[in-house]
Amino acid sequence: MRALLATAGLLVLAGSAAAGSPTTHTLRKSLTGPIEAVAQDASSVAWFTSGGTQGCDEIHVLSPGKTDRTLPQPESDSMTCRWDLTDGQSQLAYAKGISTALWTLHESGPTPFDYVLAAPVGGPERQVARLTHASDGTGQWLSSVAGSGKTLAYSWTDDEYVDKLACLSGGNCRRKVADGGIVIVTATGKSPLPNVGPALQLAASAGRIAYVPATRVPANRAAASTNGFVDVVDGITGNLITSASVHGIPAAIALTPRLLAVLTQRGPRDRIVWFSATTGTKLGSALVSRRATPQLAATDQLIVYQLDRTLFGVSTANGSIRVIAKTAPTAVGLSLANNRLLWAENRGDIGRLRALPTG
Repeated sequence: MRALLATAGLLVLAGSAAAGSPTTHTLRKSLTGPIEAVAQDASSVAWFTSGGTQGCDEIHVLSPGKTDRTLPQPESDSMTCRWDLTDGQSQLAYAKGISTALWTLHESGPTPFDYVLAAPVGGPERQVARLTHASDGTGQWLSSVAGSGKTLAYSWTDDEYVDKLACLSGGNCRRKVADGGIVIVTATGKSPLPNVGPALQLAASAGRIAYVPATRVPANRAAASTNGFVDVVDGITGNLITSASVHGIPAAIALTPRLLAVLTQRGPRDRIVWFSATTGTKLGSALVSRRATPQLAATDQLIVYQLDRTLFGVSTANGSIRVIAKTAPTAVGLSLANNRLLWAENRGDIGRLRALPTG
C-alpha cells in the first residue's frame, strides 16, 4: 500500500475553521501517482489514485474517527491494480450507507470497453458491467455514476443506426438511442431501476436519483434534447417524483435533499437554474459564462461551478455569485458535502486532495 501523507491537524475532518475567511488546504497527498477522481457522501471522502509504476491503483476512503481505508482488498488480485488509467477518465462514487465504492475503468482500441466495478470497504472487487461499443460509436456506452446514502448507481445508453443497411450502402447513417437505463448497485449485486429510460448524467441524494434523459444521437454519442427535461425519480422504484423543464441543453446536474441544480448550455444564455427536488418548481437562476466546465456540486444553500482556474459559488437564497477558490490547471473532480468543497490537483506523479470549508 502506498504511503499517503496527512496534513498536520487534519486527521479529523470536522475540525474547527481558523479565524477569518476559510482557506483551502491539502487534506491528503498521493506521492506515487495522480488522483484520478474524487467523491463525497456526508462526512466520508473517497478518492481514486493511480499507482504509476510503483504500486496498485487504489480507492481510498476517509471517515471521521477512522484511519484511512483502501479498497479493493486484496489489492494485487484486482483488475483495477495494474490498469492503464490513461485510456479514459475514470469516475468514482461512494455510498456511505452501504460502505461501498463504485468506479469505472476504460479501454481504448478498435472495440473500446467501459467497465464498472464495485467493492465494499475491506472487501474484494467485482465487475458490475462491461459496456462495449464500436469505433463508429454504435453500441453500449457508460454515461455516469452517482452515490449517496444507500444509493449507488450508474447510467448507460445503447446507440445504433436507424437503418444500418442503408448506411452501409451509402445512404442515411442517422442514429438513435436504442436502449439504456439506470442500474442500482448494492454491496453484493445489481438490478435495473424500473420505470426509467436511457440516461446520461446522474445525481443522487436522500433516496432520490436525478438524471438527464438520453433522447438523440447527434454525433457518436447520445445527447439530451434542447429545451427538454431533467427527471427526479425514487431510487428504489424508479417512480417519477418530478420533471424540471430547462431551456437549452442540460450539461451538468447536482441534487440535494431540497434542490435540483442544472447547468444549461446552448440556450438563449448559459445559466445555472435550481428547482425544488420534489415539485420541479423553479426557485432561481444565475447567468454564467459559456466557458463554464460542465460540472456542478451543490448543497441546499450553495451551488459551485468552475470557469478556467476559478471556482465560483452561487447562493441559492438570492442568486449572487462569488469567487470560492483558485485551482491549479490540473484540477480534477468537484464535490460538495458536509460544508466541505473537495477537488484534486496533480503535478507529475504527485496528487493533492484539496478541501475548503464552505460554511
